[in-house]
Parts: sequence; C-alpha cells; structure tokens
Amino acid sequence: MAGRDRSFGHVEVFAVIGAVSFAVARFLPVLSLGYQCPLRAAAGIPCATCGMTHAFVHLSHGEAARALAASPFGAILAAAAWGLALLALLRLLVGWRWPAVPAALARGAALVGLGALLANWAWLVIAQRT
Repeated sequence: MAGRDRSFGHVEVFAVIGAVSFAVARFLPVLSLGYQCPLRAAAGIPCATCGMTHAFVHLSHGEAARALAASPFGAILAAAAWGLALLALLRLLVGWRWPAVPAALARGAALVGLGALLANWAWLVIAQRT
C-alpha cells in the first residue's frame, strides 16, 4: 500500500528511550539511589539538568506541579518523550509515515531546545538562592 510505513528508525529509537524512561521513573525507586549532582557537590550550584530525575518521577506519578517545581524543562521533556512514544506506537500500528522535517526547522528546534535548557538552568540557579 502506498503511504504506509512500518519501518523502525531514529524517531522510534528515541520513542523506545522515552517509553523506558517512563517505566523506570514510574516503577523503580530511582530517587532512593542517593545520587548527588557533581556540579552541585563541587561548586554549590545546580547543573543544567538538576531536578530532571525528580521531574520525570513526579510526572510519572501524576504530580505535575511537583514535576514543574523540580525542573520545568524536565517536566516538559518527560511529557514530550512519553508523547513521542505513544505517537510512534500509533504510527507503527497504523502504518503512517512521519512527515519530512526541513533541515532549517530541525536546526531551529534544536536552538529552541538549547535555549529552553539554558533558561531552565537559570531558573534552577535563581530558585536555589531564594
């Protein structure tokens, strides 16, 4: 059939990673591992990804406010990763093709993501001081 695609590519690899991240965050006691951020331990400031594990775990338990408080970018990233996993599963079941993404749009999205990560880092540093 024309237009049907059941291939497994890069997007599906990221979707699997997203699905696994949900399963780990929801069903494993990752917050009790006692891990400490090396930058926070050495310099006393959070790194750009501090709080993301907490955000993933809280969101997987339906605690959106706690997830956003732990790391706004982490909560958004978790929701996007899990949404991608669901879309990829639906795409494989139905046989739809992913739309082609122009290179300029992909670069723009990467820059927006980098900007969001830097804004999250600034928010974490400021939130820690208050």
